[in-house]
Amino acid sequence: MTLPWEAAAAALAAAVLHAIWNAGLKAGNDRLLDAALLFAVAGAIGLTVTFFAPPMNPEAWLWIGVTAALHLPYTYFLARAYELGELSHVYTIARGTPPLLITVLATFTVGEIPTPAAAAGIALISIGILTVGMSSGAHRQGTILAGAVAVTIALYSISDGIGVRASGSALAYNGWVFFTVGITTAAMALAMRGPNIIDYARNHWPRAVVGGALSFVAYGLVLWAMTFAPIAGVSAFRETSVVFAALIGILFFGEKAGPRRLIGAAIVAIGAIVLKIA
Repeated sequence: MTLPWEAAAAALAAAVLHAIWNAGLKAGNDRLLDAALLFAVAGAIGLTVTFFAPPMNPEAWLWIGVTAALHLPYTYFLARAYELGELSHVYTIARGTPPLLITVLATFTVGEIPTPAAAAGIALISIGILTVGMSSGAHRQGTILAGAVAVTIALYSISDGIGVRASGSALAYNGWVFFTVGITTAAMALAMRGPNIIDYARNHWPRAVVGGALSFVAYGLVLWAMTFAPIAGVSAFRETSVVFAALIGILFFGEKAGPRRLIGAAIVAIGAIVLKIA
């Protein structure tokens, strides 16, 4: 279970971009509509990209459908969690739990069994991430919802890891994934908010454009890395985004910093080093 340098670099870049677009989502007035608009923009980008990407193998469509379906609960739970909890707390639970879940799932689905050192690195990253974001005063329901988000992330990460390898074209797969996700989440937002989505889009489109572009690029980097590197390793490296999200929460949302977050960040860094050299 070796994690090449280029895969680690791609996952780390994706982590920064992911933290930024999630901060934009947290800052919105209606997180569900913001998420739907963001995915709609990413979907439009994705559809455009498919015209220039190499053809995708038909076997990948099953996994695209699975991922699109999983993004319905993912989007709803994430939007609700951000309405109730702080960015650093919700984001940490949602992104800190999946690496361990993905490691277990990857073992049984694609036969990726980590070495003891790699498992230790993934465990350290998860512990550090949870240390950064766990708080005794956190909103209980927000924590539960963030946990539900974590489960959906683990499931669609495995789905996409399998799908992108079957696709034969990471670029085309990323494009079609975002196109289908954009359609499904827009349909959900329309069903829940009605025509209000039009007025909201008219007033908040700049955030959707920036967030959609960042989301598309970030996940594209992750999918590309998964074509030649272990799914669990790439996912664990990507989830170091929690440290960046915590920093954004402190600097821009007035969330409190403290020794817990500094210690957690150090544990994440150590885990990333262990995972890379494993």
